[in-house]
Amino acid sequence: MSPQRPQRPQRPQTPQSPQRPPSPQTPQRPHDLAALARAALAPGAPAAAAARGRDAIDALARRVFGEPDTGSTSDAAAVYHGLLWDLHADPDHRTYALRWWLASAGYAVEEAAIPAPPLPAPLAPADFAQRIRDEQSALSGLAHPMSQHLFAGEPTRREFEVYLRHHWHRSRLFFRELTELSLGRPLAEASVLFRNLYDEGGGEDPAGAHPFLLQRLLRHLGLPCGFADRPELPEAQAYLNNRIRCARAQNPAWGLAVLFSLEYGTPATHGNIYRLLRRFDVPEDACEFHRLHMTADIEHAEETIGLIAEVVRGADDQALFLASLRHHRGLGRRYFDAIWREIQGTRAT
Repeated sequence: MSPQRPQRPQRPQTPQSPQRPPSPQTPQRPHDLAALARAALAPGAPAAAAARGRDAIDALARRVFGEPDTGSTSDAAAVYHGLLWDLHADPDHRTYALRWWLASAGYAVEEAAIPAPPLPAPLAPADFAQRIRDEQSALSGLAHPMSQHLFAGEPTRREFEVYLRHHWHRSRLFFRELTELSLGRPLAEASVLFRNLYDEGGGEDPAGAHPFLLQRLLRHLGLPCGFADRPELPEAQAYLNNRIRCARAQNPAWGLAVLFSLEYGTPATHGNIYRLLRRFDVPEDACEFHRLHMTADIEHAEETIGLIAEVVRGADDQALFLASLRHHRGLGRRYFDAIWREIQGTRAT
């Protein structure tokens, strides 16, 4: 038998600090995660509730954008987009900073899931301007079957009113997006956005603010048009939430891409809507919103392109701009798909 090895002397045990009780696991059901986030806004909620709420939004966003189709309308996606819409739309200025901070947890996850196209070298400003015009034209919503039916077919007035109801959701809070986009930008950049915001607010006549003009039309048609209206379609919430996220993004390429798409693509759309309104004998006074945007947005689009040429110059920024533009148009297409299904549903009834 081989001799036994001498045992090493044991180190004296040091007293251990008491272990913390295990923290409760973050719930995984989408509605439970959303409830944690909403609890952070309760009056008198402790700081720990805010941290839990932000973690919950992060977990919910990872559930949504970890899916193969990030625009899906799964239960998790519907809960996530509804939650973010409520965080964005809440008018309470006292909770603005907290709501922004909570939502930003989801923004980070979403941005990481949006692929940017390869762009090995930056394009010259004129070449990049032409590239984004071409991209916008290729992704235009005017080619969608719904647009073809409404503007080149024989829609009923009821079908058209479904479209206009959603047009209210897409248009009424544009002034907020311009405001968010201008925050934190240098004066030379912000002044371009301020001119757009000045026009959106009616210039010297507050009664001529663009949302009020659109509201005049919808009231004439007997359609709901409250500023506190909540869009119920998850596709609508996803589309509108993305516009806010891009306006708040640290890199202005996100928001400028969406602004460019909205301004460059709208004159033709507003022209189509205006002609259809007149076809349905809507009085000229009620059509002012769309008549105005047939021309005003051409100037805004050119100003936006000039700002893009000054700000979006590097290859990485240009690639990010293109990614934002494509993502925005993709969400818009999904929204149009949902509106089109709703329009088709009116035929069955």
